[in-house]
Amino acid sequence: MNWETLPNRLDEPVLAGRAASGLRVIMNPRPDWVRTFAAFGVNFGSIDRVGGTDGEPVPEGLAHFLEHKLFEDQRGDVSDRFATLGASTNAMTGFSGTTYIFSTIADPEPCLDLLLDFVQEPWFTDELVEKEQGIIAQEIRMYDDDPDWRVFFGLLGCLYRSHPVKDNIAGSVESIRQIDAATLRHCYDLFYHPNNLCLVVSGPMDPERVAELVDSDQADRPRDSRPAHERVVSDEPLGAIESRCALSLPVSRPRLLMGIKETVLGGSAREQAKRKLATRVLLDLLLGRSSGGFESLYQDGLVDESFGVSYSSETGFGFTTAGGDTDEPERLEQRLSEIFEAARRDGLDTAAFERIRNKLLGGMLRGVDSPESVAYQLLHGAFRGEAPFEALELVDELTVADLLERLEEHVRDEARAVAVVHPTEG
Repeated sequence: MNWETLPNRLDEPVLAGRAASGLRVIMNPRPDWVRTFAAFGVNFGSIDRVGGTDGEPVPEGLAHFLEHKLFEDQRGDVSDRFATLGASTNAMTGFSGTTYIFSTIADPEPCLDLLLDFVQEPWFTDELVEKEQGIIAQEIRMYDDDPDWRVFFGLLGCLYRSHPVKDNIAGSVESIRQIDAATLRHCYDLFYHPNNLCLVVSGPMDPERVAELVDSDQADRPRDSRPAHERVVSDEPLGAIESRCALSLPVSRPRLLMGIKETVLGGSAREQAKRKLATRVLLDLLLGRSSGGFESLYQDGLVDESFGVSYSSETGFGFTTAGGDTDEPERLEQRLSEIFEAARRDGLDTAAFERIRNKLLGGMLRGVDSPESVAYQLLHGAFRGEAPFEALELVDELTVADLLERLEEHVRDEARAVAVVHPTEG
């Protein structure tokens, strides 16, 4: 495997290469660091629910189930072996990807070997799948008792008609019962192939040694001729499906979550990244902890420290959420709408915009000194087609006009919904 240097604004050493199998590898060598962090990602998440060219769907929660099962093989729990090597390990399944990681200040070479092995050498039996069904069912029931989780997916159910983003990442107790060893193997073979995987290493490892370890691992694996997974844009309506939903749960206070469905989707990787950054700066400007909007809500007793605002998006979906615990959900909903309308009517505070943009830039620059932050940025950017640290350049380019454009196209009444959790009576 030969390394290619990827140019970037920070002149950081970012190297990229491909093994003979097709596996993509990205490295950020930092000789002065003591800790190595590696992330092995697959372009397959909870929204990927089609199991083949025939369009046959796979059970809800399958990507998450696969993540769990890969940590167990014929020798037992893989996490125990990482611990023996002096490393911590974890994995996470999101809407559009699954990532396996390790972090260590010990010798990283055996850890990298183990990471490559267990992700690429699955072992499924019906007996162990049945055992895992019970474990994941308990996890799902735990989430069913979590008001934050319930109100979040209640809101997504209002925003989306059929897009799988509305479904619980872990699936349901009923859906995971449909999963057996054959189903896991079928979907593993469909998505866990070299051209749909990417390995990122950040830390003091020698690049040539990383290349040797990867080449050795991939030497016995066949060359991958399949293309990377591409998602088909669904025929999801642009507007929200329902304007509101209400839940009753054993909580001490009501909780409100307002959602706004993204109606502008697709475009180049750069366009999507800029749209995401503009939206996040806009939301921070209007409702972030240092904003006048948040201060007024806090002063009036409508929000507390549980209040938060966020924006998530991928090629085929996107949404804003804003809310938290409140004794007056209807009044909070009205005030949130008024804050958006006031910004549309009166414009945005230029000085506040510059302050928030500088805060975002500062956070990004601090992240460059974190092996975890660097690895995640490079991995996500690789799957999305973004250049290394491109976000820094895009944030510099943002203007107040960009934020006002985002306000007009994103914050639309027909794309808005609200989910409220009320305390169970009695």
